[in-house]
Amino acid sequence: MGYRIRTIAIIISSVRISSIKISAIKATTISLVAYLGLTLLGCQQTQIDFTDTSAASLPQFTPIKGAPAVEPMRFEQTHTAQQQALPNGSKLFMLNDQKSGLDHLTLVAYSPKQPFTNVDVLIRAFEEKRRWLVANTALSCAQSLTFRPSLHSIAIGISCHQLPTEASELLISFWQANSFDNIDIANVRRQLKLAKHINAFSGAEINTVWAKTILGEQHIYNQALNDSSLADSLTLESLNQIREQIQSQADWAVLTNPKLLQDNREQPQTLLAAALELNNTTGIIKDDNQHIEAQPLSVVPLGNSSKTLYIIDAPGSVQTQVRIGYPLTRDLKETQVNQPLLPSQASTGAQDCQILASWLGRSFSGRLYYDLREVRGLTYGIYGRCYDNPLSRTIKFYGSTKLQHTGAFIDGVLKHLALAAESPASQAELTAVKTYNTSKLLLRQDNPMALEVDTIRQLTSGYSPLYPQEFAANIDALTAERLQTIAAKVFSRSPYIVIRGDADKISADLQQKLPDWQLIEVSAN
Repeated sequence: MGYRIRTIAIIISSVRISSIKISAIKATTISLVAYLGLTLLGCQQTQIDFTDTSAASLPQFTPIKGAPAVEPMRFEQTHTAQQQALPNGSKLFMLNDQKSGLDHLTLVAYSPKQPFTNVDVLIRAFEEKRRWLVANTALSCAQSLTFRPSLHSIAIGISCHQLPTEASELLISFWQANSFDNIDIANVRRQLKLAKHINAFSGAEINTVWAKTILGEQHIYNQALNDSSLADSLTLESLNQIREQIQSQADWAVLTNPKLLQDNREQPQTLLAAALELNNTTGIIKDDNQHIEAQPLSVVPLGNSSKTLYIIDAPGSVQTQVRIGYPLTRDLKETQVNQPLLPSQASTGAQDCQILASWLGRSFSGRLYYDLREVRGLTYGIYGRCYDNPLSRTIKFYGSTKLQHTGAFIDGVLKHLALAAESPASQAELTAVKTYNTSKLLLRQDNPMALEVDTIRQLTSGYSPLYPQEFAANIDALTAERLQTIAAKVFSRSPYIVIRGDADKISADLQQKLPDWQLIEVSAN
């Protein structure tokens, strides 16, 4: 009996202890939840410490002690595409690629006078067809099928050891009337919808707004892409209409290697003949008398005199994407269908644009990268690029920065633009600019794919095949005074600025650091 009483007492005591522990755990949990709530509330109310502005810092080019003297680089053009103009008006180019040992065949549809419409949708369908071909054809090198699209050209290429006739048939099949009969149109729509969501984070959203800002919303380029309705409404019939419209305005060229042409000369010419025959199957009459001047082009002033900064609001974003640049003049007479095989002064504007982009916007020793990344740590990278298209030319400096650096980052770019327009580069910096651009020419000459890109550009922009040699001559003749003159011609105006970031958090900082600028909220839609 005494044993039972002790046992019951122990059980009651254990229950009481357990109850005390449970109560303690509950109290601790409540305290932890309250602490976290107060902490999170405190974080939301924490004031952001925005970075101060600073004077522009220029890169230093101090000679390395004991380093051997190096002669300045020189570029001599040794590789050009050999062209054969065929009686039917199409073009055949031979590009030598001895290193790979592969046969290459590329079919190019191009339109120098006007851009292709909805080429972004067509490429999605081509990618879906490529997946189907790889799964359903016995040709092993079908996996090497590549697409290189632009607003004015679509290149479809294939590379094989001893290229069989079936390879040509694969290339032409993308353009045939039954091209999309076996692909999953619903998946093409899904890919278009997915691209819209990805674009908001990849930089494509801000680039869309940038294109509308720098070219004008009604520019023909901005009417040719990003038709969001097709993500919901695309059908086999409407997809074929897109293909036929592009086909109807296309001229055709084939790029191949000399060995393939020597072993099987008929294959490239048969491919070209088949491509030309396609134009007769669309039911759309090609108008060869279309004039570039009739197309809606840029009405955007060369300078942003109103000093408007456009902001895409992205609530919760921890970084700010930045685009800063200018529209540049482009003489439409530079775009010629039958460009002579001689250097032309018409391309000087494009070369000046490339030089300016590399002076401020190249990595490491470029002014913006050196100052805003290496010295001040405001970004992982900022770069410059010249966009030279048949119907427009623009220069853009682009990068991303942390939310708290936004105002200081933009202010830093603006100070460098002004400095470049006001004072010449040092001799050491000028040498660095020359070395960089000459190195790019040398590297491109040794890259068969780059030579292919340049050849297609020749077709669409009308530049001479000797454009690289002309550019090299201008680089050699470049002086610090000439460089400053080029910069002053562009950078003396206020640039266009588009950013994407959390407007509520960065607007006050922008207004403080850029008091002369007005902020206007915009969207990609």
